[in-house]
Amino acid sequence: MNRFPRLLVSIAALPLLAHAAPPAESTPAGVPPPGAVRVTVETIAVDRRGTWSLGTDLADIFSGSTGVLEKSATLISRGGESGVREMVKMTTHLTPTLDARGGCSLRIETETRGAVAGAPASAKPRRPDQTRATIVLKPEEERLVEAYASAATQGRLALKVRCGATPTASAPLSELDLRFVDFVLSVARAEGDKDPKLMKSNLLRAVMGREASDLFSFNVSLDPDALGSKRYRREKLEITLAPTLMSGERVQIVIGVRGELATVSADAAPITHPIDHEDTVVIATGERRDIDIDVRSSGPEEGWGRVRYRLSFVGTF
Repeated sequence: MNRFPRLLVSIAALPLLAHAAPPAESTPAGVPPPGAVRVTVETIAVDRRGTWSLGTDLADIFSGSTGVLEKSATLISRGGESGVREMVKMTTHLTPTLDARGGCSLRIETETRGAVAGAPASAKPRRPDQTRATIVLKPEEERLVEAYASAATQGRLALKVRCGATPTASAPLSELDLRFVDFVLSVARAEGDKDPKLMKSNLLRAVMGREASDLFSFNVSLDPDALGSKRYRREKLEITLAPTLMSGERVQIVIGVRGELATVSADAAPITHPIDHEDTVVIATGERRDIDIDVRSSGPEEGWGRVRYRLSFVGTF
């Protein structure tokens, strides 16, 4: 099974994905949930040889975005001894929209160009044949859609399509789904308004649908408190990177940053400042993304005012 060898994904809808609500929140009825749609397409030809398949292609496409599939074939006419041969190239645009019940609406637009073998070079090229259709599919439902009917050979091309939600992260991973994303994760920090300085950099690898994590921990000495007791600031950050969707040459990453800053003294209970940040971004391979985290103390009595973190990562896949 191929995986859309020439899949192009429209980026226009990606900012909507990056600001989609977390999966834990329920989606109102009638509003498509964010994420991807798994589209399966088998291209079928009918000509003198009978009914035969040009292959099955599968891709995960962002809901509301468009994937492009290109197929070529030679159709042979059913009549005559030698048979007229027509070389055709079909470009199919597929735009799925996932519904709240796990089915999808699929807009299909095809453009097919054909050239008959042996036609004079001076012959005027024919206009491309175009079709448009929108179908609504239930989960696991298949539908056959006619895409091209040849006037030269009486041959036909059709698409057998199926679409639905991509497998959940809790589902078992098949060999087909076992794809990796490698990350270089760096943490820089700064006191107050100073420029962040690099503290640590690590290499991580995550499987699609699973998260990779790294823990950063620092202790920073502080001036003694008003009673002369020694104290320090304990900093702890856990960063998770979870690639959840790969489509074309882009991947969607869910980033989690959790931890705390705590002012620790020998004579008083720790004063803690929790960190809980989550974001979703879409990146191309080799693209860098930065996340800024700003933590402030409860007042000058803690011996510090502000700490800033800059988390940077680059993903390759």
